[in-house]
Amino acid sequence: MRTTTAMGRRRVAVACIIGNFLEYFDFGVYGFLAVAIGHEFFPGGSSAVGLLKSLAVFGVAFAVRPLGGVVFGLIGDRAGRKVSLSASVALMGVATTLIGVLPSYATIGIAAPVLLVLLRCLQGLAVGGEWGASSAYLIETAPADRRGIPGSFPSMAAALGLIFGALLSLTFQLSLSAAALDSWGWRVPFFVAAPLAAVGLYVRQRLEDTPVFEELAKSDAPRARLKDALRRDQAKAIFVTFGFSWICGVGLYFLGTYVVNYLTATAHVGSTRATVLTSIGLAVYCALCPLAGRLSDRLGRRRTLLFGCLGHVVFGIPVFMALGTGSTPVVIVALIVFAIFQAPINANTSLVLIEMFPASTRLTSGALGFNLGVGAPSGFAPLVAAALVVSTGLSYAPGILLVGVALICGLILLFWLPETAGRDLTLDVDATKSGPAPTIAGKVTEVVSP
Repeated sequence: MRTTTAMGRRRVAVACIIGNFLEYFDFGVYGFLAVAIGHEFFPGGSSAVGLLKSLAVFGVAFAVRPLGGVVFGLIGDRAGRKVSLSASVALMGVATTLIGVLPSYATIGIAAPVLLVLLRCLQGLAVGGEWGASSAYLIETAPADRRGIPGSFPSMAAALGLIFGALLSLTFQLSLSAAALDSWGWRVPFFVAAPLAAVGLYVRQRLEDTPVFEELAKSDAPRARLKDALRRDQAKAIFVTFGFSWICGVGLYFLGTYVVNYLTATAHVGSTRATVLTSIGLAVYCALCPLAGRLSDRLGRRRTLLFGCLGHVVFGIPVFMALGTGSTPVVIVALIVFAIFQAPINANTSLVLIEMFPASTRLTSGALGFNLGVGAPSGFAPLVAAALVVSTGLSYAPGILLVGVALICGLILLFWLPETAGRDLTLDVDATKSGPAPTIAGKVTEVVSP
């Protein structure tokens, strides 16, 4: 395979980071402004009811993520990683910008929440294709024994997008009255999507495709079809992918979008302080992701993922008990503990996702399993967590949900996850097949950029 300079690898990193940043910035803005959006599109009833409805729409986007993963995965496996990456960032930019100009319920009635749901579905389609394609680009172009850090970039970029979304939302919350924020202020952050999408599309169009895809394109093997990705012999790999993706999604959405609403609605923390505290937690998580990725190069993916799951099982309920106090130092400690166990999960999700599957169906099969986990089961987790608090009266109820998900996923990984670190990415067989997988430790396969 061809190799290139470090400059080429940096261009790949920038191109992928921009896309993941944009897509989670868009999702983060929605989460941090959920209360204001609830007022505009779901009037009537209490603020808690409006928040629940707004969070339900947040979750709807994740229900269509598996479809987006399959559609963009097929594009990536058939037409190339570059085409899939470009299409997903363009779709996300358009859908998010349109949310910013969408008329409210007071203007067009029931059509307003219906259109909001449709646009959220388009966002879900875009995100469904983004993670797998960007992960493939980063990992298929990295040295086999040093994939950990570039493999952590999607998780790190997602956190940066959520932080920026949080701080931008906070700026508008502090600068505007509640009435102004509800009527028009919440819309402005969504307009940032257009220039970000344009920059991301420009950078991605300048890249060449990955060496792995180019080798596939040169071979006589037929291009991937949907039925190839759904072969019965890949069911185990898809199931295992669901396992690590579910806890990946629940943890990220708790930290990135639910905690700020939990602190305000349950712990009665002011919205400004809640946003700052959540941003601190995300910043710690962001800093830990590359460290967790590099650690997995040394200790393996299995150990690192299981460490994160075990941490959530042990500390999930105590973390939410601490968050429920509303005390600033206690909340910060709780968020740091949460980040310590979430970073190893998310940083390794991209790595195992790409190392698990055959080269010819990697994006389609991987994206299907990944989005089944981070789709509806994870996207509706904030809604379920908020409903549990309301129905049980227990402030730590979200911790019970976290512990349950971490325990189920941890058992799946303990019994069925193979070690994938250093695996040869040109193999056309998934990693769950019996016998040790061949590796190409130390071999460099990189992208040439113009």
